[in-house]
Amino acid sequence: MNEQNQVPQAKEPEWINHPLVGQYMYRAKHNDWVAKAPVHGVDYSVSLNAMGIEPTQAQMDTFAELIVRLPEIISASNLPDAPTDEWRKKHPEYRLLNAKFQYLSIREDGNFLIYLHAFPEDEWSPSIETSPDFTVIEAEWIV
Repeated sequence: MNEQNQVPQAKEPEWINHPLVGQYMYRAKHNDWVAKAPVHGVDYSVSLNAMGIEPTQAQMDTFAELIVRLPEIISASNLPDAPTDEWRKKHPEYRLLNAKFQYLSIREDGNFLIYLHAFPEDEWSPSIETSPDFTVIEAEWIV
């Protein structure tokens, strides 16, 4: 508390050690957690987000299933491999199916939000939202 006005001060979220993700941060304001950790055999860290006070095995299993299903999700999305013709000319080798995962989220409604890695200097990112049964709801390139 601030002694002058007796108003509780917001505590900064802190990183907490956890066996499933290494470290995570609980965000009380959103009642969710965030982490950056490898998932399901992926050899690099992915930004993860889900509801609750800490990561659970069920959530990690769901992220793993999401990764396994990603090729069929990408195919069903009909999302093109480039947001614009100009971007395609600049990055002709880029393919969504070969893209690294950037961000995976299990949202409060059970839907999944997926961002794939592209080229950060170009500010474009492929984004896919699916229902809990992995049906594509929306897919777009976002800035």
